[in-house]
Amino acid sequence: MTISKIDIAMNVYGKPYQTALTLRSLMKYSGQHVGKIFITLEKNQPEGFSVDHLKSLLADLAIEYYTPRMYLGWTEKIRRPWIVQTLLNFPFYRHAIRYQYAWEKTKAKYLFLSHNDMVYHADVLSGYLENLQGRIAVGHVGQCWNCPAHEVHCDGSRYWSYRPAMEEVRDLYVGWKADRAVHQGQLADDKASWPLPECRLNEQAALIDMEMARPITVPKGPCAPIGTMTMDIGIKWFKEVALQGFQVSHDSYFNYARHSMFSVAGSGHGALFDRDLYMHEEKMAKEMLESAGY
Repeated sequence: MTISKIDIAMNVYGKPYQTALTLRSLMKYSGQHVGKIFITLEKNQPEGFSVDHLKSLLADLAIEYYTPRMYLGWTEKIRRPWIVQTLLNFPFYRHAIRYQYAWEKTKAKYLFLSHNDMVYHADVLSGYLENLQGRIAVGHVGQCWNCPAHEVHCDGSRYWSYRPAMEEVRDLYVGWKADRAVHQGQLADDKASWPLPECRLNEQAALIDMEMARPITVPKGPCAPIGTMTMDIGIKWFKEVALQGFQVSHDSYFNYARHSMFSVAGSGHGALFDRDLYMHEEKMAKEMLESAGY
C-alpha cells in the first residue's frame, strides 16, 4: 500500500542547532515519508538568534517558514475566554498558536507535530502509521507521571475505558503530590471528569489524521486548536475531540526519540529562562550534528 507523504509542523523559538538536529535525525530515519516541512518562527526570539543561520543549516530541505504577527509564547496571555473565542475568527491570532499555521495550510492526509529539541533514533513515522489503527491521532497519551490514577486505574493505553465520576477523581487527588489540576480548578463541578486532567496527546511528537481532525477543529469545527495552552498544550483539544467520540492511539515517542537530551532536567523549558543552559544545549547539539554527519 502506498502511503501519501506526511507534512511536518514545528514551532521554533531559538535553538537553531537543536532544530537542525531534530529535522536531520527525523529525515535520517523517516525521510521516505516526509513531504513538506512547516516551521513557524515565533515573532519574538532569544538574543542572538539568526533566522538566516537556521535557514543555512536546513537549506536543502523543503521548508515553508512563517512568522506570525502576534507572539503568544509558551503560555497564551489573553485569559478571558470570550475574547479568545472572538480572536479565533481571525488568522492573525490563530496562526500565532503553536502548529496552527501548518494545520490550516497542509494538504497532506497526515500532519506530524514535533518539538524542535528532539533527537530521533528510529523510524517514528512508520511506527506511528502502523499504530494509528484508524484513529484520529497517535503518540504518547497522557502525562501519567502527574496523575494519581496512573498504573492502578489507568495509563495511556487505557484512558478510553477508565471513566470515573468527578467524586472519584477528587478522591484520587487527596494528598497527591502533583496537584496542579486542583490549584487550576480542573476538579470543579462544571468540569468534565473524563478525560482526566492530565490526559493529552503529548505534542513533542504526534501524528494527526487531518481528514478526521480538520473538520472538527477550529477554524472548521468546534474543538480548540491543538496548540491551545490551558493547564498544558494540547489538553483542551484532546478532551474536546474525545468528547466528540474520537480516540487517540498510544505509542510513546520514547520508542523513537529522546526529548531534550542535552538538558540536565530532561526538559527544554528551562533553557528558555537560563542563558547558560541554553548555550550549553546548543553547543552539545552542534557537536552531535557535526559528528553524526547529518
